[in-house]
Amino acid sequence: MTTTTPLFDPAVLRLLRPSLPALAVAAAGATLSGLCGLAAMWQIVRMIDTPAPEGVGWACGAWLCAALLAAGASWLAHAVEGRFEARVRREVAGSLLRLPADRLAAYPTDRSRRLVSEDVAALHHMIAHLPAEAATLVAVPMCAVLLMLALAGPVSLLALVPGVLAGAAYLTVIPRLSARHGAERGRVMGEITTAIDDYARGIHVFRSYGAAEGALADYTDAARRFTTGMLAWVRRVATPAAVAVGLLQAAASYAIAYAVGSAREPAVLAAILLLSLALVTPALRLGHGLDYISAGRAAASRIGALLAEPVLPHGSANPIDGPAGVLADGIVVSVGERRILDGLALTAPASAVTAVTGPSGAGKSTLLRVLAGLQPPVSGIVRIGGTDVSAFSEEARPEAVLLIPQGGDVLPASIRENLRLTAPDADDATLTAALARAQLDLPLDTDAALLSGGERQRVSLARAFLAPAGAILLDEPTSALDDATATRFWDELEELARADGKTVVAVTHDPRLADRADHVLRLLPAAAPTEGDDR
Repeated sequence: MTTTTPLFDPAVLRLLRPSLPALAVAAAGATLSGLCGLAAMWQIVRMIDTPAPEGVGWACGAWLCAALLAAGASWLAHAVEGRFEARVRREVAGSLLRLPADRLAAYPTDRSRRLVSEDVAALHHMIAHLPAEAATLVAVPMCAVLLMLALAGPVSLLALVPGVLAGAAYLTVIPRLSARHGAERGRVMGEITTAIDDYARGIHVFRSYGAAEGALADYTDAARRFTTGMLAWVRRVATPAAVAVGLLQAAASYAIAYAVGSAREPAVLAAILLLSLALVTPALRLGHGLDYISAGRAAASRIGALLAEPVLPHGSANPIDGPAGVLADGIVVSVGERRILDGLALTAPASAVTAVTGPSGAGKSTLLRVLAGLQPPVSGIVRIGGTDVSAFSEEARPEAVLLIPQGGDVLPASIRENLRLTAPDADDATLTAALARAQLDLPLDTDAALLSGGERQRVSLARAFLAPAGAILLDEPTSALDDATATRFWDELEELARADGKTVVAVTHDPRLADRADHVLRLLPAAAPTEGDDR
């Protein structure tokens, strides 16, 4: 049993479907443009046999129509393709946002960036150019062949042999040779990009620990393999490509056309000479066109694979106005064959701080992602304020529960712009107060990308005091803070829970802070968790 690869990934084709009518109009316009060009050429041939002033007007009119139709078709195709690209980028970004946490790990920053930018851009030629080119490659040559048959008979078709041979080379030989190296070339280019990205993002680590050799060695190895592969590809493709280019020169077609039609009347000879390029001109587009088609199909396949990923479940429920206590029962989470959480139960009441402790690898961060609805468990239930976390609508989930992960990831923008992602309508006084509660005293206009690790972490922690969510989940919120600052921040967390009625669940390795919590959940690797006494 054999399987066939679709010309276009079904998931991407679904996004393209609204654009198909306009693309068909663009293809028709391009075809009419080519036919108008043939009509002008036909008029020139007639004028050689029977000169007439009005023939010049008809020829110029046909060429003008060809130019206008070509311009209109190109504008329409590019406008439609621009809207299609926007739809694809929104779908890709939306899919990345909706991926469960375990699947999101398979799409690191560099891979996600390539999907949103480079892979979407690789679809441009297939959408904006290919339909019109395909119509031109079919309709115009067919009409030219019919004209040659009508004027000079079957023998005139010998003038088309160079175009046929060159087209066959571009359609079969060169693509097969390129396909052997294309996948490897793309993979190595990705490794080069990743190595450069790792080196740039890890420069502070390299300066501290002198570990730059790792990324540099990866880059050197990838660059060497790219050079070797490129040389091998050039050696294989150079000869057939040179032959094809030679056949596409007008001299090759004209030589045969003259040999065939030199004994015929001038009008017939002119027709054979002019129409002999009917296959050469379209074939000139095949050289890069097929490369773009191959690259576009590969990009569509990668985008389609992302769009086919399972997304986080959601319903239509809205968060309740009352206390948003967190209840988890029978939680089972597995990664491959490894059981991370096995039958976990947790009760985190409102107006209280619940600490989660345990050794590294016990599943503390995984637990927070499950509670936030960002990682569906294999089995078990999670309720926020009595509502299953998977029943919240996508818009309502951030209003019900907020997860602040470990680390200090911020956008390359001002502190104000970063905080307003959580509280769009908050004024500067509110934002400054939230920063103060997070133990950070900096102007709101400060570029967040220039902050230290601890300062970035506190910008993220300030979101806890701005979010409307009733349940606040924090992963190692004091990992980059000194003891005194951590103590003051924990005081603010307790105030947030008791004064504002929030449910606060914080993962911590600091036993001093865990002892202050109202409730403590101690996780053990691959074992049943133990819940501490209420305080």
